[in-house]
Parts: sequence; C-alpha cells; structure tokens
Amino acid sequence: MATITRDDIDQLNVNLTVNVQKEDYLADFQKELKRYRSQAQLKGFRKGKTPMSVVLKMYGRNILADIVNRQLQDELSKFLFDEEKKIDFLGQPIPAEDQEEIDFNATAPTDYIFKFDLGLAPQFEVQGVEDQHTFEQLVVTPSDTLLDEELQNLRKRFGESAEVDEPVAEKDIITLQGIELEDGAPKPGGIEKEFTLFIENITDTAREAFLGKEKGAQAVLNVFELEAKTSASHVRKYLLGLDEADDREISDTFELTIGKISRHTPAEMDEAFFAQAFGEGDVTTAEEAKAKIKADYQQYFAKQADALLFRDFQEYLMAQNPMDFPEDFLKRWLLISNEKNTKAAIEQGFEGFKKGLQWTMLREKLIKHFELDITADELRAHFTEQVRGYFGGGAPDWLTPEMLDGMVDRMMKEEKTVKEKFDELMNEKISQALHAGYNLVPKTVDPEAFQAIITAAQAQAQAESALLDEEEDEEEE
Repeated sequence: MATITRDDIDQLNVNLTVNVQKEDYLADFQKELKRYRSQAQLKGFRKGKTPMSVVLKMYGRNILADIVNRQLQDELSKFLFDEEKKIDFLGQPIPAEDQEEIDFNATAPTDYIFKFDLGLAPQFEVQGVEDQHTFEQLVVTPSDTLLDEELQNLRKRFGESAEVDEPVAEKDIITLQGIELEDGAPKPGGIEKEFTLFIENITDTAREAFLGKEKGAQAVLNVFELEAKTSASHVRKYLLGLDEADDREISDTFELTIGKISRHTPAEMDEAFFAQAFGEGDVTTAEEAKAKIKADYQQYFAKQADALLFRDFQEYLMAQNPMDFPEDFLKRWLLISNEKNTKAAIEQGFEGFKKGLQWTMLREKLIKHFELDITADELRAHFTEQVRGYFGGGAPDWLTPEMLDGMVDRMMKEEKTVKEKFDELMNEKISQALHAGYNLVPKTVDPEAFQAIITAAQAQAQAESALLDEEEDEEEE
C-alpha cells in the first residue's frame, strides 16, 4: 500500500510525501485496461479484439492517471481522517511548490512520489466564556413623539373619508370638473373631464387657487401644472383620461370647478377604534394604546437587538482568543481551490477571511463546551412555524395537516436550507448559553439610531464574509 510521510515544518505547516508504489496500483491498472479493451469498438477491429498495444497507446495514459490519483486520494483521506492521528487541518492538501511534474507513462509503470503542503489549525482552549464581562444590551424604545405619531397614524388608518360642506383645507381631496378652453371660451369638441386632486400634492399656484375655497368655486389654470410632481403623459392619461394612442393636441388652459370636497376624519379613540386597532378588550385608553405600540416596537426589534449582542459576544471572544494561521498556505489554497479568486482579491479580503475562520473555530469549541445540539425534531418544528408564518402565523382552511407536513418534508430534504436553519438555531443556542456568563446592562436607543447601527453592522459583516462565502459556495458546488 502507499506510504505517507509527515514532516512538521512548524506548529501550523506540514509537508506530506506520498509514495505510490508500482505494485500498489498495477493490478487495478491492468484490470481497467482489459475492461476498456473488451468494450472498445475501433475501426478495423472487432469489439473486444483491439490489440492491447493500441489500447495502451490511445487510453493508457489517462487510465493510469485516474487509477493512481484515485489511490492517492483514498490514501490521503485515510491519513487525514484517521481517528488515532486526529489531524486538525485547514482547507485541503495542495501540491507542494517543489512538486515535480508527473509523467504517467502507461508503457513503463513505475513508483510515483507526490508532495503536498498542509496547513494545521491552531490549538487553543477557549477563554472569556464565563468571566462576567459587561455588555450593553440594546433596547429599542420609541420616543413619546413617535408614539403619538403612530397612534395618530392608526386613527387615520381606521378613520373615514366623507364629503364636507366646508372650505378646502390642507390634506383634503377635491373633485374638479375640467373644461378645456380656447381663447377664453370652451373649446369646440374639447375635453370635459372630472378628476380628483390631493391638496397636499398640488403646486403653490393651484394651492392658492383652491385652498380656502368652497364648493362651486372656479379657477382657470394650466392643467399640466396642477400637481407638483407629474409629467405630461401622466396628466393626459390619469387626469384627462386619454388613451396612450390618442395624440390630439391639448390646450394647456382649463376651467376648473370644485364639485366636491372630501375630508378624511381620524377615528375617535373609543371602544370600537381600540378593538379594531389592538384587538377586543386589550386596550381601552390612549395610554394603554401607546404602551402597546411601545411593546410592539420592542418586540419587533428584539431579534435584531439579540443579533447585535451576539456580534458583540463574537468580537469579545475573538479578542480573548487570538490565533495564528498558516497564512501563506491559506492564500495558496484559496487561489487553487476557487478559479474565480485572484491574488489581488485574496489579499484584499484576507483579513476578513481570517476573522471568519477564527469565529468558525471558536464556534466549534463553544458547541462542545456547552454540549449543544440541534435535533431533527427541533428543525422540523421551526420549519413548521416558518411555513405557518407564510400565512400570518396561522393556517388557512385549505392547508390540511397533510399538506403542511408535505411542505415541511420538502424543506427538510433541501441540504442548503437545512444547513442554514441549523446554523441559525445553533447560533441562538450559543447566544443563550453565553448570556448566563456575562453581565448585561440595558441601553435604550430610539428606532432611528438602532437602524443606523444595524445598517453599519450589516455592511461590516458583508465585507468581512465575502471571501469566506465564496469558498463555502464553491464547496457546495
């Protein structure tokens, strides 16, 4: 059998020399040659009667290379994953820089020597896990002003629009009867069209013409300059009701008569409103309403706040557990293992790659330290809740238990989906386990400040994980 010699250069770098001897592969090589000969159908020869010399000439080199490389990979795999040796390595073995080119001469089989470089993972005992270090735990709390605005928005949402016999006010909706004019008089065959305008969307000129006016008031204006942000095509289609194919020339000037004034009235803060907005019996006063809105805000942002806290845990643990890596080996491995990588790209993203690698190793240690696991039942339960979430947290009448189980079954068969869910649940368990060993101090932030923190954290994470993600994608392919 092939022999493998290990030469430790230092604590992080190893040279492996694999000696594949002729007698290790010759029998398999000759067997494969005979199989090819029995199946070969070459011009001038009957099937299975092609001379072995022809088979050797045409297929020998490739067959020999496949046989030797297959045995090489088998022996390397056995060596690297030997339970007794317990080699904690990074990446995969890569050809040594002084590896000589191999000549697979099928007519003269011989011994082959392969040289590989291998990077080792740093050895460490995790520090800083239960040292009662203090962390800020962000609690998103909306300001009183924001709570008032949200309550008013709910009142508007559940309010009603109705026609009023009062002068036009801000935020009213007016219905206008428009008549196209020519030389100050109704244009023969011209357009007569009724349309609506939102006062908050009109130009200053139109505002001056209509604000404070009553039903029946008239104004002569440029129809294309009524709304502040619009286009001629929008006016022709949506105000004047013309088809896109209708290219008739339109006069700018229209006589506009206010036909109706509508106003949206916010809902009264009574029992009916509270029941509509918050559920039957849950809220009965404005103060209770704002308390419920505040709680909903905090619940909405709680998961993101936990993610930020977990990020802080990561940063702290990585600072407490500095690691050295076989950097030259890793850069060569990244270049060889993914053809999309370039030396420049690797250099640019290498610090982020090392950081991701450091956390991966720490994460494995934490899982063992806390004896954490994710069972198939846990995965299934979370996938079931995920499916229910597609329907607002419940299940429509047509979604039978059998259909729900079928959807979950399909998700459980998708390897990438299962891995992502497994990692998500494991991170949650790690975070929960770390909570017990640290001192958490609540810090109140408003939603705007919190969103800015989230955006910055996402940008940083994306920059740091780019190279590592590419490698994971390559491995999945």
